[in-house]
Amino acid sequence: MLYICVHKITDEKSDLFAEFVKYGYRNRFPMFLIAFMLLIMNDIEIRKYLHKIIESKTFAPVGVYKRLLEYLTEATLHGEKPKEFTIGYEIFNQKVDDPSSSKIRVAVYKLRKKLEKYYKEEGVDDQIRFSIPKGGYTLIFIPNTNVTKRSINKNIGIAVFALALLVIFNLAYYFSQRSDYVKIKKTAFWNELIDNGLDTYIVAGDFFVFSNTNLKGKEGNNYNLRDVKINSEQELRDYVNSSDSLILENFSIPKNASYLQRDALFSMPYIIPVLDRNDVNYKIILSSDFNWELFNRENIIYIGVFKNMKSLSVLTKKLNIEYNSVENTLKCKMSDTSFVLYPKNDENAYTDYVLVSKIPGPHNNVIYFFNSIFDIGCIDAIKNFTLLDSVKSFERRILQDASYFSAIYKVEGVERSAVSFNLLEFQSITDSTLNSFWKK
Repeated sequence: MLYICVHKITDEKSDLFAEFVKYGYRNRFPMFLIAFMLLIMNDIEIRKYLHKIIESKTFAPVGVYKRLLEYLTEATLHGEKPKEFTIGYEIFNQKVDDPSSSKIRVAVYKLRKKLEKYYKEEGVDDQIRFSIPKGGYTLIFIPNTNVTKRSINKNIGIAVFALALLVIFNLAYYFSQRSDYVKIKKTAFWNELIDNGLDTYIVAGDFFVFSNTNLKGKEGNNYNLRDVKINSEQELRDYVNSSDSLILENFSIPKNASYLQRDALFSMPYIIPVLDRNDVNYKIILSSDFNWELFNRENIIYIGVFKNMKSLSVLTKKLNIEYNSVENTLKCKMSDTSFVLYPKNDENAYTDYVLVSKIPGPHNNVIYFFNSIFDIGCIDAIKNFTLLDSVKSFERRILQDASYFSAIYKVEGVERSAVSFNLLEFQSITDSTLNSFWKK
């Protein structure tokens, strides 16, 4: 059921789902009501694959198995457990008091075989598979684990993102009950965003994805690919041009492809209560959907790794902080000191580096960056800057009178869990820097 809930959200439903979850969270709807909405939309996806199966060549000559599969599907979707006498009456027009059990068992056995044949041939790439476990007649729906892992579809990415939010909103609801999230309005770090009355966009960093027309799926669809060292159109062109065997015309950037990792998702239980409990109107978007011309008048909170910033990386370069995706290093110049940071990820232990920055936008808005090299550092930064005591300590010891700043933290941990979060460098953004920041 989890897989179905993830897969069934299409482009048309993803925004509706996100809005429903947010509305339900704000109005303290029980989470089972949201789950119920998922199940309603779930039926549409299942029936789509049912129609594909019964219209296939495998099922073309035999109407009885079409009717049997339709009956078992509808019974399952309605929460009914199919019985031999109801199958006999509905499918074979047998009298209720005289069912032929052997005939029904043989028919279900042959239906299983036809489904197996269908999934070996025409339905090999179906995202959902229909199965009838032995010993009963109840149909189950399971994920197709044979679908290639290299195929990354944005619909699925958005759906996974939305479903993850559904889970973590339970945690967010708990955290939001704490009065600390209301008191955080008085901190210098957050008060401008909370008080300026502007909409806020949480920009979740998603990976750059491209396709190679020479690689095709069995249905003729292009494979969408991901390379950790290719994070922009320019890097894709450089990669292709550096090879004698690759042709640039064979590569393209699909509009409906994306891949989201855990940093933004696991940060949501901390950042959402800050906004929600202080009545900030917010929306979550992917960095691949970010357009500066459209969003330059709203507050922005970027959460993610450096390689996923896309167009927002222009702003961190103005802060003299640049990420090198080839070497996986961070080059920084702060307080007239230049240095390069090298993260480590050795089996169970790791060292990550995080940029936490607050800068003014061009239209009285405010922009926050929570960037890391690995995903875990970003999550720990969000956690520390949404805890009231931690924010007040930062303002008291470090921030002092600076309104805008950039800071580099070192995060060390074990098995993807942060152990330490220590400040390495801090630089306030001066008035002279602010005057030239938005000049081209």
